[in-house]
Amino acid sequence: MQVPYKLAQAFRTGTPPGLLLAITVSTAVFVATPISLPAVADRFGVSAGTVGLYSAAQLAMFVVGSWGSGRFLKPSLAVFRITLLAIGAANLISALTGSFVVLLAARAATGLALGVITWLAWSQVFGDADRQGDIAVVGPLTGVVAAPLFGLALQWGDDRHMFVLLAAAAVVPLWARPSFTVSPSGGSARTSAVPQARVLIAVLAFTTLGGSAVFIYGGVIAVDELGMSPFALSMVYACNAVVGIPAARWRGARPNAGFWLILTGVCAVATGAAGSVWVFVGATVAWGFFFWAGLPGIFSLLAERSAYPADRAGDAQSAMAAGRAVGPLLGGVLVSGSFTVLGVVGGLLIGTSGAVALLVEHRGRVRSVCLDQG
Repeated sequence: MQVPYKLAQAFRTGTPPGLLLAITVSTAVFVATPISLPAVADRFGVSAGTVGLYSAAQLAMFVVGSWGSGRFLKPSLAVFRITLLAIGAANLISALTGSFVVLLAARAATGLALGVITWLAWSQVFGDADRQGDIAVVGPLTGVVAAPLFGLALQWGDDRHMFVLLAAAAVVPLWARPSFTVSPSGGSARTSAVPQARVLIAVLAFTTLGGSAVFIYGGVIAVDELGMSPFALSMVYACNAVVGIPAARWRGARPNAGFWLILTGVCAVATGAAGSVWVFVGATVAWGFFFWAGLPGIFSLLAERSAYPADRAGDAQSAMAAGRAVGPLLGGVLVSGSFTVLGVVGGLLIGTSGAVALLVEHRGRVRSVCLDQG
């Protein structure tokens, strides 16, 4: 009952609905990826390690799109619409092709377009705590609806049905006409990140590196190792999203965001080492709350430690995407050993990143107090 209310509340803010819908499409693609990996592997007859290239290609180009957009593009309605059409076309090709190589190319094109659309949305809200919350809450809200929907599509058909749904979803935001503003730093003249901002950008990269290495193989762990059905797995991911809604939508202060990342790392270890369905379910669901409790706080901290927050929006998204792109490759190497090793390595990366974020946050506060007293 709370989900429609929260969605309505998100659309009552000053964030343009078109941006929220575009981020919904982007999030839906990433929600679909771990759920669909077993089905993609079956359709193309590839191994668990090889199918991770699907996510890696998508995310590698997401890095290019989110990093390069702020350097070579200016926010505009034309870019918004062309990018959505590209997402729709690439997903339709993914559904129609019978070649794994063509699928990888289509996922790469999808990732490039997703990087652009994500940069567009975040560049308009970065540094504004309320509107950042509006964008952040789209992630878990989308997961609540999309995960079961994709689970049913895979249960009744295969990954091709899922890709058709994604292609159709990309058309929906085209009716919107959001207005765009350029960074106050001057648009074409970007500023460089200060040292603390660079450290926090690295924190985001290593958090998503460890997280994606484990999370992307969650479907394989659940289906192949624990015997869960695709629909049951999708419901677990939906619960992961549900608990993330209040965490992402919180409008108050977010001190000690790194602490929540440390707890996320613990969940990653438990997911990889899960010997039962209940351990997997508990760790995956708790992961949703801890991650979304921490991530917006890291964004706020990054904006606080940046001279021009909007210029860091693309850097933050591309750093996270870089982590997500390398994560499946790291995971593919680690799963050849065991899922437990995968969980431990991924958890350590996330937990260490959380500890570094705490150090940056409190070192800055201590220095500020000393200067005031001096």
